[in-house]
Amino acid sequence: MANWFRGRNGRQDDGAASRAPVVDEASVRTALRDVRDPELGRDLISLNMIRDVRIDGASVAVTVALTTAGCPMKHRISGDITDRLKMLEGVEDVAVDFGEMTAQDRQNLMVSLHGEATELAPAFTEESKTRVIAVVSGKGGVGKSTVAVNLAAALERAGKSVEILDADVYGSSIPVMLGALEKPNVVEGVIFPIESPTGLKFISMGNFVSEGQAIIWRAPIVNKALTQLMRDVYWDEPDFIVVDMPPGTGDVALTVAQMIPKAEALVVTTPQADAARVAAKAGKMAVQAHLKVIGVVENMAYAECPDCGKELRIFGGNGGESVATELASKILGRIPIQPDASGEPGNALYEEGSAPARAFDEVAASIAAVKVRKKLRVL
Repeated sequence: MANWFRGRNGRQDDGAASRAPVVDEASVRTALRDVRDPELGRDLISLNMIRDVRIDGASVAVTVALTTAGCPMKHRISGDITDRLKMLEGVEDVAVDFGEMTAQDRQNLMVSLHGEATELAPAFTEESKTRVIAVVSGKGGVGKSTVAVNLAAALERAGKSVEILDADVYGSSIPVMLGALEKPNVVEGVIFPIESPTGLKFISMGNFVSEGQAIIWRAPIVNKALTQLMRDVYWDEPDFIVVDMPPGTGDVALTVAQMIPKAEALVVTTPQADAARVAAKAGKMAVQAHLKVIGVVENMAYAECPDCGKELRIFGGNGGESVATELASKILGRIPIQPDASGEPGNALYEEGSAPARAFDEVAASIAAVKVRKKLRVL
């Protein structure tokens, strides 16, 4: 509480009062429009999460209604509110109290954000602004998941909002690569993407099972699980959703391609002829599923000689050019190998400014520059 200066007669000094900045509830609520819920991606005011504002001189206290009392982002929300309100002139102390929404409040909120139960989340519909980039490969071991996460990071560096869908159900590696193995938060049947320590948001079947546990499911069950990830997850219509697809041309990959017809396929290969041959098959499957092949990435394309700086094509071959030619597409990037292997737990992102990161920045710039033509709805 502010300490008011009082004269000898005990009355408040009018000069001090006139100099004290005026803080009112309207200014507090206006400021809180700059504070977003980390999971929902919307400001606290529009989400109706600010339920009470109390002002006592230079002290401000607010009550926040969380979707669930155990919200994992509670401390972050509190810090963001405190930091923002202390920017207001005249505010010295901020107290944040938490409550919990009623079941009806939660249901109303989820319906307003996510809509009623539908086949797909709004982000995957033709009308959405979100572009879906399906990262595909003909076989495992070519670094498809590494390409997916580093492409997502490069798009974020370019100022785009990005989320990752790990659709590689049998070989879910995204949680380990990004160092986030916790279970996702679920509110009224809506699953919220996990925010990794790097800041990238993603969802993966790997976060629903214990680490190291094998997923032994037949295709119909896998297809149902993938449908749930595309229907029940709160995808906040970011600029891009990067989908780490299962390798090959099997039933799972075909299901994902058919469910997201607006997706654009990015084909990953290595220089070897064998990898290129099966990568071209994966690209052709995407075309047959009516997806647009946006380009080819040649991963592990070369190593840079530490002495002379020349490219050492240690795997030989010309896989990237071969795949691009067969698919009537183009190479968007050739990713070099670094001595310190990418893909270690929680350390899968190349350091910004490194040769691989710069190559991914070029790929991201090429993808972001593509103008997507919306399909016209026939009435």
